[in-house]
Amino acid sequence: MEERAENSEQEHLILKARGSEDIQMLVAMVSLGMCRALADGAVRPEYACARLFGPALLTRMQRLPARHPLIDAVHVATELEDVANLVPDAFEGAIQDLEDHLLRVVRSLADLADGEKWLAPTGTRTAQMAQRGLPEER
Repeated sequence: MEERAENSEQEHLILKARGSEDIQMLVAMVSLGMCRALADGAVRPEYACARLFGPALLTRMQRLPARHPLIDAVHVATELEDVANLVPDAFEGAIQDLEDHLLRVVRSLADLADGEKWLAPTGTRTAQMAQRGLPEER
């Protein structure tokens, strides 16, 4: 059987949001997806906290002019691994509360004007420029 070598330089995906509200919407939507995966047992709390719900996300949200409900939700999310380990009976309820909280955030941001796509082009000069923070060529 032939194994395909993974080349991280060639295979990547970039999600890009611009502006505080668009960033908050992206974080809330991705967080909802992670919560759904946690609730269904598709991923473990350690995975969720290592991949998304870590202190770095909380710090980034605190640096934005972010809405406090999202900051509160991200803070709760960073503690999910501890809840799962220390109070396992409370884990399911914590996930449900977090999902409800995140849905309220999404609803509060849902009236935003249409923005740019979150999926950034890859493998092109435009994507390379975006990675460096340069404006897109038109």
